[in-house]
Amino acid sequence: MFFSSGESEKKGKEVKRNLYYFSENQMLDCNQYIIQDPDTNELTLFDAGNGLSLKGLFKGLEKCNLDPFNITKVFLTHEHVDHTLGLYPLMTLLKDNPPEILAYGETAKILREGDISRIFPGNLGIKPSMFGVEIIPLDVTDLMSANKIKVCSDYEFQIHYTPGHSLGSISYYDPNKKILIPGDLVFRAELLYNIGSFGRYDFPGGSLDTLKKSIEHVFELDVLTLLPGHMGIVEEDANLHIALSYKTIQTLSY
Repeated sequence: MFFSSGESEKKGKEVKRNLYYFSENQMLDCNQYIIQDPDTNELTLFDAGNGLSLKGLFKGLEKCNLDPFNITKVFLTHEHVDHTLGLYPLMTLLKDNPPEILAYGETAKILREGDISRIFPGNLGIKPSMFGVEIIPLDVTDLMSANKIKVCSDYEFQIHYTPGHSLGSISYYDPNKKILIPGDLVFRAELLYNIGSFGRYDFPGGSLDTLKKSIEHVFELDVLTLLPGHMGIVEEDANLHIALSYKTIQTLSY
């Protein structure tokens, strides 16, 4: 299996004012999103990537004139390797002023316990050493009691529990900006073929029926911009892509 060296720059793009998209690197990485506080220049990161891609993220941030040492918070969408492993080298690099890590329920529990088996689903056949990472217990703030999070004066997200891909999966939704960060719940659709796309449900804690219910839930939201964990982003008419995901998953059964 080929893994990106992580040296390659993660290409950055300002999607909305002070909100940046950094595209995933090759093999088991994820898209990452940064919000810059216009008043303090502090950075909030959504999802940590696979660890190997951290240098690439830092390069991308610097190209966008963002200082990676200003990352003060990391919000996670779920517990899987491609979204969480970057936490470990990130916390080492920023050890003098470590960012707060925030996750929901099961994800917070898994990271606090350093549960390798839940971070690395067994059917993937991979282990931490392949990424040069040691899994250790982390201090994580649990978002279960939070209904919403205010990132800065420009962005405030509701927290929606959206399991099905994993037990700890959540989506972040800004109703004012109509932005959804759904992790691996739904992805950009293939509009040419009228086919929607969504996350796997065959990992531990995954469930097709639960995934259907979670997609139905976000289908009812008013979404303009979709910022998913993988593939490309959707900058307008995101409800169309979510509708196709919902339509497509309804055709599946065990």
